[in-house]
Amino acid sequence: MRQIFAALILLFITLASVRADHGPGTSGSGFTTLTAETLKPGHFSGTLQFDWTQFDTPSTDLEGVEYIDSSYLSTINVAYGFAPNFQIGMTYGYYIGEGNRALEGTEHNTFNPDGFTDLWLSGKYRFYQGPIGQFALIAGLKAPIGDSQVISSTGEQVEPSATAGTGAWDGQIGLAYSLPLSPTLNLDTSPVYTLRGERYNYRLGNRIDLGTVLGWRVCGDAQTFPQVSLVAETTFRHVARSESLNASLENTGGTVLFVSPGLKVAFSPRISANIGVQIPVVQHLNGRQVETQFRLISAINIAF
Repeated sequence: MRQIFAALILLFITLASVRADHGPGTSGSGFTTLTAETLKPGHFSGTLQFDWTQFDTPSTDLEGVEYIDSSYLSTINVAYGFAPNFQIGMTYGYYIGEGNRALEGTEHNTFNPDGFTDLWLSGKYRFYQGPIGQFALIAGLKAPIGDSQVISSTGEQVEPSATAGTGAWDGQIGLAYSLPLSPTLNLDTSPVYTLRGERYNYRLGNRIDLGTVLGWRVCGDAQTFPQVSLVAETTFRHVARSESLNASLENTGGTVLFVSPGLKVAFSPRISANIGVQIPVVQHLNGRQVETQFRLISAINIAF
């Protein structure tokens, strides 16, 4: 059923782009920072994004620590301009993990977490547009339709922190702000708070994301294409400790600060692509956890 659902989304994007005839994308300049811009009523946008995250590989595994070598996440985001200054959207994806393991005694407990993610439904309402920029309120709800029941090599169920879906309902609320600093320089910033639900006697830690991005167009102008922009983004992420049976888990949660240089190219008013790399400059993780080396993000955006 999930495979059919994902295929229908891809088909929807393909068919809709065939009848596209106007409208720039409103995905903003950044990779994870949200923009306050909204689609015009009756307009669609679709984004296909691929993320590759590489983690530090220790020379020796420690008992009680969950390890992963790398992960790959492909996501589809579809948004629709429902009314003036208001758009709705959904995000769905497929997750692949490599090298998932935990040392228990002298043996490794391994598992395969590959599967479809949970489905995020979102809404964005732009409540101000004027001389000082644009402000938008963002809200989201995650439906637990993803693959969350994974059995390890020892026959135990894997914790939701390491599976494609969590099995729980989550909520999200945030604010986005956008401001053109000059005809070629744009600023976007967005704080977002994610409230986690509980399932399988496990609750992931609540999460705070704060992103700020500058996009500088170095080639092309508002009417000519291609347009090439350099992107510089900073992302702050704080995750509270997870809980199991109402007890905090020591080796979970923490704070990370990323800097992300990148490039965005608009090929036409409807099609653009971007690529960038998130580099962690600060990582304060609770207990013993695997640190991130880098995260490579690429996407193609279609607006119609």
